[in-house]
Amino acid sequence: MLDQNTFMETIREVTEIMKTSEETLSREQILSYFDSMDLNENQKNMIFEYLMKPQDEAAEEEKAEVFVQSEEEDERFPKSQVLRMYMEELQGLNVYEGEELEDLYEDLLDGDRGCIEKIADSWMGRILKMAKKLDIDEADFSDLIQEGNVGLIMKIEEICGCGHRMDVDKVLCEAVETSMKAYVQELSGEDDVENAMVGKATLVNEARKYLMEANGQEPSVQELSAYTRMSTGELRDILDMIQKAEDKMKR
Repeated sequence: MLDQNTFMETIREVTEIMKTSEETLSREQILSYFDSMDLNENQKNMIFEYLMKPQDEAAEEEKAEVFVQSEEEDERFPKSQVLRMYMEELQGLNVYEGEELEDLYEDLLDGDRGCIEKIADSWMGRILKMAKKLDIDEADFSDLIQEGNVGLIMKIEEICGCGHRMDVDKVLCEAVETSMKAYVQELSGEDDVENAMVGKATLVNEARKYLMEANGQEPSVQELSAYTRMSTGELRDILDMIQKAEDKMKR
């Protein structure tokens, strides 16, 4: 397992060297600073890509911490394919931080739906970090992350275009935490499962309306899955529930 303090210090050291070096460091030169760490090829690629993309100081701290925590999670869930797939997905995202993210928040409050996916992508790493703080079994870990994503998207949809100035970051954080904790309570029998399903059905309906307006046709299950970050299996169950409810209202 990586030592977080050592890793963070090395990241900062290499970042400073890259800033002050007159010549661009090669991949081999950059990775040589991590020789003492037991890294596989995929992890080396992640580090190299991370360091080659300019980051502000706060972003460096948070992203590097997520990387180290992924190593700790391997020890907690040594065979978790879900975690590995999630981490791989994170590496392919265009993540916004600092002032750029704040600008997206402003656009969201003004009603710009084009920034929703950008904000959601930028939150994936934070949702993973928040999920790791909760005591939950490996079998339920992927669902916990999914619940966090659902809570995030629902809150984003709720405040989109509201026009009120607010601390969007704080509001979204509270929404994710509430959604995740509700799921943990649900597992222990302390919550109303029906209410959770109604909330998800509402999200799916909103997603359907938005994607229909954007694309001019009924979205596929795969498109809804990408937008809501829910599994296709769960989406089919919810869509079936919605259809049955609509058929019942027509009678």
